[in-house]
Amino acid sequence: MLRRVLTLGICLLAGAGCANHVRFADEVREHEARDVTRALTRVAPRDGQVVVQPQTELAISVDETVRVRRRETIVRLDEETPWRARNELWEVPEGLVTVPFFIAVRASNKMLLGLIPDDWISSGMDFGFAALNPALNVEAPDRVVGREVGRRSRDVDGGEERASRPLSGVPVVVTLAAGPSQALTCDADGRVRVELLELVRGVPEPAPAVLHVEVAGDGVRAPASIELPLSRALRARLVRAARAREAALAPEVSPDGAARALALLDGLGFRDSALRVEQELRDRQHANAAWLSRLDLALED
Repeated sequence: MLRRVLTLGICLLAGAGCANHVRFADEVREHEARDVTRALTRVAPRDGQVVVQPQTELAISVDETVRVRRRETIVRLDEETPWRARNELWEVPEGLVTVPFFIAVRASNKMLLGLIPDDWISSGMDFGFAALNPALNVEAPDRVVGREVGRRSRDVDGGEERASRPLSGVPVVVTLAAGPSQALTCDADGRVRVELLELVRGVPEPAPAVLHVEVAGDGVRAPASIELPLSRALRARLVRAARAREAALAPEVSPDGAARALALLDGLGFRDSALRVEQELRDRQHANAAWLSRLDLALED
């Protein structure tokens, strides 16, 4: 007797499992591997190959050669709706309503000369009988789960790709002649703004003639360096600006003298440097209100 009960129970469980089976489906999964085989760093000045402005902008980018490998995997899935007892609390009552309704619709469709689509009636009948049977689950997209039963893979077309992209966050070292080096960082667009007077200490003699730019390498990407000559007019302006800065920062400079030097810096095109020098003067004379007041009046004039 026990053996018969166990056999019946196993058959019922197997039948329920088969009944809740939805379909076998193939799912395509693609995997792509990209390996950079060659990378060339490029430095592109905004003004061309000769620097003519007190502030110059550099665009740092990389040309990459990428080897692409693609692999396609087809996964065989056994999709089913796992049986859950709590779902039967609403499925069975819904089936009790749905089955008679669609039976009535099918009967009335003959009087309507088949105006109601048979596919809609058939799907409604299938839904109703599945809901009415406590051993079945109603198929719903959010309840279907897949169990992998097999897979096969193959390599698909690959090859090489070439692309150029800006380098962001990369350090760039700039030097003007024999002056001090300055480390700058590329922004999100791979651009660096260089203030030439910040690369000069004192009054250079002779005037600096070449801006040296270095970009460090990283892994496959090779380093890069470039030398950009300064125009003759810019070299002369740079020396005059350096003298004006020296005059503005002299220990015993008067407010009127500082104002004239700052105006000269601004007129020569070194506006950022003039603002920095002005801020340094204000920090130095922060306790001398009369000196600062006279500087403000001189700058307004």
